[in-house]
Amino acid sequence: MIELMVVVSIMAILAGFLIASLPGIMSKINRGKVETFIAELENGLSKYQIDNGSFPINEPAGEHDDASGVEGSAVLYKHLSGDWDLNGEVDFDNNEKVYVPKLDYFSNRESKEGRSVVIGGEYMVIDSYGNPIRYLAQPPNIDPKKRKTYNPTYDIWSITDANPDNPDEASKYISNWQTQ
Repeated sequence: MIELMVVVSIMAILAGFLIASLPGIMSKINRGKVETFIAELENGLSKYQIDNGSFPINEPAGEHDDASGVEGSAVLYKHLSGDWDLNGEVDFDNNEKVYVPKLDYFSNRESKEGRSVVIGGEYMVIDSYGNPIRYLAQPPNIDPKKRKTYNPTYDIWSITDANPDNPDEASKYISNWQTQ
């Protein structure tokens, strides 16, 4: 009987360690999903650029601000999903090209992990945290002194679980301009 109680006690202690580590494990899983999704978006942007000669433009309103980045989520949706008329579905009738599969709203609205959502009446691309993916792109060949993006092509990032109003949490972002 004592042996059984010892075994049960050890199992309870191990279960406590497992439960305590779950938030950290889930955070790593979500970050991995976001990194994979951003890579998929970057691949779609490359295909778009090959077909159209430049990346979709979304100019920053100020100095690399978050609000302009959020607006870029709608730009990404429109240009990469194939839903050019913004009705939530791929426009197969108009032969619109899909650069990122299952990005349109109706393809993933019932999914556990949606890729797009309607925010303020606009379709936006979201990460696995439920936040809009941020995107900024200025026209090519702009004077480097006037460039407000970190990269000469485009900036794409996820704020993950960080507060975008707190600059100290910017290190939590997953982006194409910093290494993780």
